[in-house]
Amino acid sequence: MNKPNVLWVCWKEPEIPPEDNIPVLSFLSPGKEDYMKNRFHGKVLSANEIAHEVKDMAREIYVNLIAKIGATPVKNGKTLRQALINKDGFSLWWFHKASEKDCESDPTFKFIIEILIINSVANSVNAKKVVLYRAYQEIANILSDLYKVEKIECRRKYNFTWLFVKGIFSRLKYFFTFLKKWVVIKRVLKELPENSFDIVFSGFWDWSVKENNVTGELDDRFFKSLPEKLVSKGLRIGWFLWFEPYFEPFNKDRKLKDVLQPIKKRDNLILLQQFIKLRELIKVILNIKPYLVFLYFCRCNEFNSAYVEKGINFSSLLKSQLHYGFLNSTIPHLELVYKASKKAFREYKPNILISFQELFLQSRAVYAAAQKSGTNVVSCTIQHSSYGREKTFVVLEPNIEYGGYPDNCSVPKPDYIFAMGELGKEIFLESGFPEDRIFLTGSSRYEHINTSNTNRNKKLYKKINILLVTSLDMETEMEMVEAVYVAAENMQDVRLFLRSHPFAKMEKHPKFRIYKNRIQISNGTLDEDLNKADLIIFSYSTVAEEAFIKGIPVWQWCSSGFNGSVFRDLKVIPSFNSITELRQSLKEFISNPMAFIPDDKAIDFTLKKCFFNVNGCINERIADILSSQVYKANLPSHVDSR
Repeated sequence: MNKPNVLWVCWKEPEIPPEDNIPVLSFLSPGKEDYMKNRFHGKVLSANEIAHEVKDMAREIYVNLIAKIGATPVKNGKTLRQALINKDGFSLWWFHKASEKDCESDPTFKFIIEILIINSVANSVNAKKVVLYRAYQEIANILSDLYKVEKIECRRKYNFTWLFVKGIFSRLKYFFTFLKKWVVIKRVLKELPENSFDIVFSGFWDWSVKENNVTGELDDRFFKSLPEKLVSKGLRIGWFLWFEPYFEPFNKDRKLKDVLQPIKKRDNLILLQQFIKLRELIKVILNIKPYLVFLYFCRCNEFNSAYVEKGINFSSLLKSQLHYGFLNSTIPHLELVYKASKKAFREYKPNILISFQELFLQSRAVYAAAQKSGTNVVSCTIQHSSYGREKTFVVLEPNIEYGGYPDNCSVPKPDYIFAMGELGKEIFLESGFPEDRIFLTGSSRYEHINTSNTNRNKKLYKKINILLVTSLDMETEMEMVEAVYVAAENMQDVRLFLRSHPFAKMEKHPKFRIYKNRIQISNGTLDEDLNKADLIIFSYSTVAEEAFIKGIPVWQWCSSGFNGSVFRDLKVIPSFNSITELRQSLKEFISNPMAFIPDDKAIDFTLKKCFFNVNGCINERIADILSSQVYKANLPSHVDSR
């Protein structure tokens, strides 16, 4: 019997499955997919198992699309980012959330991967018709240009009316939230400190920088001992801080005036909101000119052609998010960060700025302020976390975004980068940064990482403790949790415990409720958790890299979505996209755990690629470079390199 030219694609198990001779492509969760394979007698293809075949192309498409949207000239000769240049000469396009390519909070990259998977499978089975069960309408719209599409229970991801209302509400909420904090700041911090600085660190009060309750000293969670090292070299150190007291959920009940008190007694902490005037706040909130500019571009055929990549029109996926990004509070917020930072640079005239957020939007605003302040401050960034190539928010299209082709409108960026490891350096080079602007040093945050305290022979195994480590992307992590639980469900010798990301508590996710009595939630320190763990399973997290360096076996669950882990590129650990394979490997692990201990060669390779901790003196090395090559050089040419 010939195969029918039909492909079913399911995001939910269909109540009435297709005929057995019709192939089914599954985007179901691992547990439900496993159940469906056992129940359905036809051919079930797993999207997870196919995703790796298309991800490189998906990444290329995503990066190219965002670059083209900003840089495609229309009939008047201008690009969108050119049309968004403000009076200071930089483009507000770089403050739009879409330009950041944040694959953690924006599902665009994930949806591109899904579209390419469907296209690949449909071609392989010679499908002319695609039946979409519980798909998003945006995906259906894109596929309808390629196939005959039948939709069953499809729904919209983005409703334009709702996004419009949500965007306006976002601005109003931001206005009142900012105003509340601003009033308290004006009351508590009546004057700016009189001081001068050689080097300023960019950060947030009080989650990246805070006062230690025990010692009374400043703790910087990202720069660690680096400020002290620079002070020892005779340099004057300060912080330019954005007041953000409620970043961590457990801080919601604190009084603002109490959070501000430690700043009153220090003259090296500069709170940026102090520079903002009320009229500036009102002006940026009411400014909808960028949105009107975007509406004009939407009417231009040349601009709409930018949504086409590899013969596929992705406009249905991108347009709503672009509309929302021009309406919500993101651009107004970053304009305020820019205005405040520019005033701070002019007031304190530091020689060097140091950021920990690489190419994040907040840092772009600070880099732009340094660039336009007229003070010749040199911008540096220290890589704060490890990156794989699919973590697209640190990836630039080298010619269009880094180089500014064709409109001389490049992204605000640091003059120098201190790369965390060889892999980080490779990614920055691929994004267009010249090699002489990248220092391979390791990261201030991870100076403690080394191979001296491995636990490869730490105990006799009676019960196998499996630590599940989660990241910010809770939907992806729920998939990993479900996969591991289903695979290990009937294994008496296995105990599961979970360590949540500090800013995304997995245990509070609605879907986690069914596991709350089956998976233990860790409340211990990272070291305590790693010492207890016999095996780490994760989707992406720097904790996995730390564990591997310590000699702990590490396995990765790979979903059909993006894979932000460095292990995606290093390929030194087992990875799984099938419950069947994971279950079999767990049985083998229980039988002989010692066989899975990482070897010295793999550990040394990972240490070099991820952390570059050659002697444990990372902050000393960074301080030496900053105080000599960067600070003393005082190269005027850095302005031209932008």
